[in-house]
This record gives sequence, C-alpha cells and structure tokens, in this order.
Amino acid sequence: MQYQQDIVNHYHSIIELYYKEAELSDENKRKENQAATKIQQWYRMHVKRIKYLKIRYNTIYIQKFAKGYLARMLMKRNSDNRFNERNLKYFSYQATQIQRYFRGFHYRKYYLNWATRKEYLSFLKRKNETFLEELKRVEQEEAQQLRIRQEQLARTEFESLARNLHHLSSTKSISGIYNRPFGNRDIVFDMDVESHLKIVFHSNYEWEKSQQMSRYTRTKKLSMQTKLKPLK
Repeated sequence: MQYQQDIVNHYHSIIELYYKEAELSDENKRKENQAATKIQQWYRMHVKRIKYLKIRYNTIYIQKFAKGYLARMLMKRNSDNRFNERNLKYFSYQATQIQRYFRGFHYRKYYLNWATRKEYLSFLKRKNETFLEELKRVEQEEAQQLRIRQEQLARTEFESLARNLHHLSSTKSISGIYNRPFGNRDIVFDMDVESHLKIVFHSNYEWEKSQQMSRYTRTKKLSMQTKLKPLK
C-alpha cells in the first residue's frame, strides 16, 4: 500500500520526467538514426568484404591448381614433342645408314663388274683423246685462218703503200734504194721490195691504161652516134 501511495504522490513528477525524456529522445532521434545507419553500413561492408575475400581466395586457389595443371600438361606435350623429334632424327639417321650400306652392297654385288668398268674407262679415254685431237685441229685451223687474214690485210696495206712508191724503183741507168749493190736486200712476203714495187706499178699502170681506153672508146662511140644522127 505504501508503494502505491508513493506512486500516486509522485505521479505528476513521473509524468513530467517522461515528457522530458520523450523530448530528449525526439531531439536525439536524428543522431541515433545516422549512427545506426553508419553502424549498419560498416557491418554490411564487413560482411560483404569477408564474403568477397573468401570468394577471391577460393578463386585464386582454383586458378593456381588449374594453371599448374595446364603448365604441367604443356611441359609434358613439349617434352613429348622434343622426344619424338629426337627419336625421328635418330631413326632417320639410322635408316639412312642402313640404306647407304645396302645400296653399296647391292651395287657392288649386281652392277659393279671390273671388266665392264675397265672397258668403260678405256672408252672414256679414247673419247677424250679424240676430243682433244679435234680441239687441236680446230685450233690449228683457226690459227691458220687468222694468219691468212693477217697476211692478206698486210699485203693489201703493203700494196696500197707501194702503189705510191714507184719512183723509188730501179731504172736502166740508176739503181733504186731497195736495189742495193751490196748487202742483203729487203724481203717482204718471200720477195724483195724492188720486185714488189715493179709488180704493183705494172698492175696499176695496166689498170689505168685499160680505164683510159674504156673512157676513150665510150667517148668515141658517143661522138659517132652524134654525127650519124638522122636529119628530121
């Protein structure tokens, strides 16, 4: 009863205290809401971060094993390829050696005949000798033709020079400079120069004489035709 009496006595003070606390709570409500929101934000971030880190760790762990497996498989494949290439080279070399020895054996047994080989070498020797003789003959012919052409060219040049040197030849009263009474005479083309000068002079003189006669004959015929021209 005493407790109830105390409550009744302090009723007004309790009501006033309640309203004061309600007013204070209304004033702090905004701050409390912001604080609660901040706490929720950090808590949610913490939860999400833990979840993200766990997923990231598991992903990295799976990638590590996957990359290791792929690297081992790649290394094994490369190792197998190198091993196969090495074996292929080795067996190819061995096969080549076997083929070489077998071909040598087969050729020596079935194709290599000493008599046939000797006859073939003799044939090659005769053929080479014939070819060398033919080459020498062709070389001699070409050298002879070259000498003939050079001699003809020299003769032509000598005759062209000697055609204008007839005044140096000998006469009945005076000997020419090439017809010396003492010493050896100058020989050109198996003949002394004096004889060459006379031959060239006579041939040139006969040619000019024939040319003059032909011109005289043509002129005379032309004049006769002019004189015998009939009257109109």
